[in-house]
Amino acid sequence: MEADRIHAVEPAASIFRIKAKIRREIEAEGIPYTYISSNAFAGHFLPNLMQENATVPPRDKVVILGDGNPKGIFVQEDDIATYTIKAAEDPRTLNKILYIRPPSNVLSSNEVVSLWERKIGKTLEKSYVPEEQLLNIIQGLQ
Repeated sequence: MEADRIHAVEPAASIFRIKAKIRREIEAEGIPYTYISSNAFAGHFLPNLMQENATVPPRDKVVILGDGNPKGIFVQEDDIATYTIKAAEDPRTLNKILYIRPPSNVLSSNEVVSLWERKIGKTLEKSYVPEEQLLNIIQGLQ
């Protein structure tokens, strides 16, 4: 994810601050760089439809975080590797950020679930975790 543009809560916010600090140090030292922003790894999030502790996609019930409407960008890891290698050899990417964002891969959780439902020909029972409850879970309050 883009360390300079993400709006995260703890504990992730600390990680992004560290990444941003490392970037500033690289830039201040004049070290040539190309940052790759690829967002969500498709191989991590999609095989289980973003279900915690699941190894296969659900066939009956699905838990959706928040209202399921914010969009994410899902990119296959092999594609990220290919673009990274190409960027390392391309002078146009020197001291820039390469954003890997295939337009057809920009989907919300609701859209991902809908695609799965069409594939299996079945409507899943959906449970939504409200944003406030999710933030409390992340912060260890529940």
